[in-house]
Amino acid sequence: MTGTNQPDYRFTQVINSCRDAFIEVDAEFNVTEWSDQAEGLFGWTREEMAGRPVTEIVNSETSAFVREGFQTLRLNSHNGNGNGNGNGNGNENGNGEPVVVEVELLHRDGSLVLASGAMFTTGSNGNFRLGGFMHKEASSAELPGDRMHDMLTGLPNRSLFTRRLTGAIDALGRGVGSVAVVVFDLDRFKAINDAMGHDVGDDLLVAMVSRLRLAAGDVRPLLSRLGGDEFLALFESVSDGARQAAEDFAVQALAALQDPFDIGGSEIFLTASVGIASTADADADASTLLSNAAAAMHETKAAGGDGQRVFGEAMRQQVVERMTTEHSLHRALDRRELTLFYQPVVAISGTGTIAFEALIRWEHPEQGLVPPARFIPVAEESGLIIPIGAWVLEEACNQLFSWRQSGCTGPSGSVEVNLSARQIDHPELVATVESILETTGLPPENLTLEITESALMRDVVSALQVLQALKSLGVSLAIDDFGTGYSSLSYLQRFPLDTLKVDKSFVDELGLDQGTEIVAAVINLAHALGLNVIAEGVETEPQLQALQQLGCDYAQGFLFSRPVSAKELSENFALGA
Repeated sequence: MTGTNQPDYRFTQVINSCRDAFIEVDAEFNVTEWSDQAEGLFGWTREEMAGRPVTEIVNSETSAFVREGFQTLRLNSHNGNGNGNGNGNGNENGNGEPVVVEVELLHRDGSLVLASGAMFTTGSNGNFRLGGFMHKEASSAELPGDRMHDMLTGLPNRSLFTRRLTGAIDALGRGVGSVAVVVFDLDRFKAINDAMGHDVGDDLLVAMVSRLRLAAGDVRPLLSRLGGDEFLALFESVSDGARQAAEDFAVQALAALQDPFDIGGSEIFLTASVGIASTADADADASTLLSNAAAAMHETKAAGGDGQRVFGEAMRQQVVERMTTEHSLHRALDRRELTLFYQPVVAISGTGTIAFEALIRWEHPEQGLVPPARFIPVAEESGLIIPIGAWVLEEACNQLFSWRQSGCTGPSGSVEVNLSARQIDHPELVATVESILETTGLPPENLTLEITESALMRDVVSALQVLQALKSLGVSLAIDDFGTGYSSLSYLQRFPLDTLKVDKSFVDELGLDQGTEIVAAVINLAHALGLNVIAEGVETEPQLQALQQLGCDYAQGFLFSRPVSAKELSENFALGA
């Protein structure tokens, strides 16, 4: 060690040997000294903090006050006012008496650390320094019942994450930089919880967090548990690299889940849906950025999960459109903008119409007829499907009861009403169906409730209980869009079903060797399980003839009728036995 470097070495040794943390900054707030104890107290390494404005980790709520106090100390030091010699002659060394300060700094994990200590100034102009020793004070976050961290994983919660995110966005206004947020949601975690118990679920979450930490590597983002099986990660960069860091993390995190987890001797496989949003705008809003990342995550989940999406302009337009649609849909029921169309279900044997499927339509006063594919997913996601679904059920039951009461203009069959996944999960579904049947007077045997294959398989145990309760009311049950999901034959046997509906995509393949074989296999499977079969989307005579040869029971599609209003159906069809 040379003589030139010896004093610096000794100084470093001295400050690192002290119990309290030593911090020093220059005239531009940039950190010039950051001891080992400072790293232990605040989590940031010396390499991370050296040359970085210390105000970036000051609690954003008091940042302006700290800056003002810092400037006052700096000016007093330069002017020689009350800084040791007391002569007011502009002491150029500016050595000052210690000043006791108390400040909240952001820890590396996003929590706030309340620290206090004696700070003193030295030098002036370009040689100005403000430094001193600080120690940790007890903070509210450390008191019993910590409300800033998740009790299970120890990660910062949403409140603390949002505070840190807000501070990171504010820091963008002080120079070039970027911020990215990752929303990480496990796929089908509820099924694991229900099947294996919440203790196993909790152990699984803790193990998964360990893998997330490993996936983050040296980048060390702020990880947070949003709630349930949803997690957040915050990335900050002094350049435009936050988004790339977030994408790299997502790739590593998804890869880290590929190996099974060993929880209590059981192998558990996990996948996740990831959404990413980033910004370099200091005027951005933390809640909006989180919402954007969540929207990207939901897009991933809608596409089957086990992947990632980045929020962009196209997705932003979709979000705006969904919000507009949801806003209008809230008023659609009250304004009587929703209506039902009906499509007949006919017997393959040619004996006539046996049922009518009720299909919802939205007559928007400005946009005209809104396709169901556009508003049903919005209703499902927002929860509006619950009141809308109840209205559809009551309207359809009333209509069929009216047709039956009118004698010659009423069918002797049933009305088919679709139930969404959200309705199946709703605790009041069975009571709602029972109440509507009593109110409308429709016999339960004249109502068929259709549930999609994918809705049934989301939570098999719960769905089985709901279907058994509905069946006890006397209604018929049908599995819709069969072949498009991933149902297990063993579960299909357990569901109390009456009818299987073959999806249109398979009917379209009739006439092709493989397509015909698939439809034949589905029909034979249904009959083996004691189920009736309805082929959906029948549009041509050759399709109808093929279905007749294969032994299909019923069909519906444009070959017989497009969905039409109740009035048009009454006028154009001979409804009856």
